[in-house]
Amino acid sequence: MDAVILDVGGVLLVPHEEPVNLALAPFGIELDGSEAERAHYFGVHAMDLAEDDERAARLAYLVGYADAAGVPALTREAALDRMREAWSGPTIDLWRRTVTGSEAGLKRLAASGRKMGIVSNADGTIEEQLRRNEICQVGEGLGVPVLAIVDSHVVGIAKPAAEIFRHALEPLGVSPHEAMYVGDTVRYDVRGARAAGLRPVHFDPFDLCLERTDHAHVRRLIEVEPLLD
Repeated sequence: MDAVILDVGGVLLVPHEEPVNLALAPFGIELDGSEAERAHYFGVHAMDLAEDDERAARLAYLVGYADAAGVPALTREAALDRMREAWSGPTIDLWRRTVTGSEAGLKRLAASGRKMGIVSNADGTIEEQLRRNEICQVGEGLGVPVLAIVDSHVVGIAKPAAEIFRHALEPLGVSPHEAMYVGDTVRYDVRGARAAGLRPVHFDPFDLCLERTDHAHVRRLIEVEPLLD
């Protein structure tokens, strides 16, 4: 593989515990960073199992997250209302906890000499968020240099549509079969990358995915580099 393209949510960043705890405080919930990170992936797993409907998928994510966070069943509906409010705000305010091991994994990928890019379903702020967190940027900076950062809001198309990946392939100068895409969902990332002709890799830190033979899986970003050979 000549190139690796990464998702942001669930691969580089997850919802930070501070706004989550603010939403869940009335229900006696207070998560630390690792607990908030874990809850995200249980939310994603629930979303991947949901019916093929956007509203149902978003609700399934919040329910899965709430269950993993320990929200009591009797107060779930009230908690979900507060969670919807927290998740409806700007990406840059919520999605700001760096995923465990992602910085080391990103640096290892950069050291491999592969061309690198980002494709994310976001709200137009993802490039600034990555810069603020010193994770990566196009060109030189405090993070790892990449060749493209594609935000679905900016380009007007979102995963799983195959077209969004072309916005990254062109600046990377590679064809789809020469690129790998790493994302944390089957619904948007694995299916979208496969439809675009890229090799999908599922970022699944807790081994929750049930489709174990359908596509490759990694638990940490540092495990991606050996798959590129």
